[in-house]
Amino acid sequence: MRTGQAATVGARPQAGGARDIAIVVAVALLARFACFLVNTRGNPAFDYLIMDSAHIDRWARALAAGEAGPAVFFRGPLYPYFLALIYQLTGGSVATAIAANHAIGAATCGLLVLLAREYFPRSVTLVAGLVAALYWPFIYFEGEVLVEPLFVALVVLSLWRLARAAASPTVARLLAAGACIGLAALARPTSLVLLAVVPFAFRAAARGAEGRSVPPRAWLRPAALVTGACLLALVPAMVHNYRGSHALVPVAWSGGLNFYIGNNPSADGRSAVIPDTRSPWMGGEDEALAIAGEQAGRTLTPAEASSFYFGRGLDYLASEPLAAAGLFGSKFYMFWEGPERSNEKYIYFFWKRYGLGRVPLPGFWLVAPLALVGGVWLWPRRRELTLLYGFTVAYMLAVVAFFVVARLRLPVVPVLILFAAWAAVELFRAARARVWKRLVPGAALFAAAFVFANAAYPRFASQRATHDVISHYTLAGAMMERNDANGAMVELARARLAFERAPSPQYAGIAQDVYFKLGTLLFERGRCKESADALGRILP
Repeated sequence: MRTGQAATVGARPQAGGARDIAIVVAVALLARFACFLVNTRGNPAFDYLIMDSAHIDRWARALAAGEAGPAVFFRGPLYPYFLALIYQLTGGSVATAIAANHAIGAATCGLLVLLAREYFPRSVTLVAGLVAALYWPFIYFEGEVLVEPLFVALVVLSLWRLARAAASPTVARLLAAGACIGLAALARPTSLVLLAVVPFAFRAAARGAEGRSVPPRAWLRPAALVTGACLLALVPAMVHNYRGSHALVPVAWSGGLNFYIGNNPSADGRSAVIPDTRSPWMGGEDEALAIAGEQAGRTLTPAEASSFYFGRGLDYLASEPLAAAGLFGSKFYMFWEGPERSNEKYIYFFWKRYGLGRVPLPGFWLVAPLALVGGVWLWPRRRELTLLYGFTVAYMLAVVAFFVVARLRLPVVPVLILFAAWAAVELFRAARARVWKRLVPGAALFAAAFVFANAAYPRFASQRATHDVISHYTLAGAMMERNDANGAMVELARARLAFERAPSPQYAGIAQDVYFKLGTLLFERGRCKESADALGRILP
């Protein structure tokens, strides 16, 4: 095999595959064990759950206790049910749930090696697997009670099974691929964008490298089988939702609401704040239903509320097209920028303080520019790589259509790692062989992509003071839950200083709670003057 040549899809498995998978999974497990150990021993907020994590945890604990759960699913139900099983087996241990997340994350790295082997030579597959094993946002989000670890694993599994089915479209392989997509959709419905890519991928596979003409039935039947198996996997969720609302809700009703969150006059493209909620920070599903009912003039079912919010988002696009186009452009850039934007705990604060932040590990800042180089270099093979290109574009558009935060773009990262690994190996080979006609343009393209992806860091770093407010506030809540009043008071004081140094309307409501809790703790310790000062800053 000549330099840069990839294995043909569905070709004979490469030698050393099992050993490569073992190496990658072992490295992934070691990195995750180190992070888990550091977090469990030193992070007070390790098992202190907020926002989406708290919502998922409450849902899972209710299921574990034998309760029926919501009549209509607000979000994908697969992870809460999976978490409920863990809680039943472990007595409700958050630590065990996070350990399971890390195990799933390590398995995902092995699955990525299998996917890479469908398209690339061994050198690329091994590099891709090791990058995934050490990719720090993967490790970070596995340390939270969130759907991402399971969802990313199911997405990679779906892509691998689709690649195998495209290479040899037997009925069993097609049904397995569709079932995997359906399972991924039960975790998060955005994986259904794969169904839009499937016909193109099977058509490209049927045409082959020569681009020969093929009859439609050569690819329509396989695509139909995949789609049918996927929809069949969604039937239990659809039946559950129909019983609760007498309306067709394939997986969850939050889609319309999330679309409106990302497309309204006050949207910034990254904040998951429901417009018109009474809380200045965030609103919940019950409040979203109530607001929709008030504005519609009648009580709405969840399905009707989803349609209501989706309509509101479309109204914004139609009434303010220039503003909407500008917002879309901002979200497009946010999808590709290096910084990891959070809407739960502030990622960098907790990663550097309680993770492996002092160890230089690959992140989006490096993977994205290398992936852009790989995407350009691999373009001549676009027919063979239709599944990877198609999924990247479709999933990016699905995220940008709503709002962009780090964990929502995480499922596309495994594919970007494949492109990035190809580019890294090709650049290394060109440098070693001194092929300047290959190396110089590649290095220049990488430099331009690196600047493009990371130009947002200076502005992002300037927002650190506002992010510190919620971070110290979160730590204070964790310490109060552990009955560590002194530690909580220290963190509340730090949160107060951070807010007063950089006041933010987004965190104004939290600041009021900071003043109240800090004032109360100071009063309990007889520090009346300081208590009065803190309590006096609470706005009427």
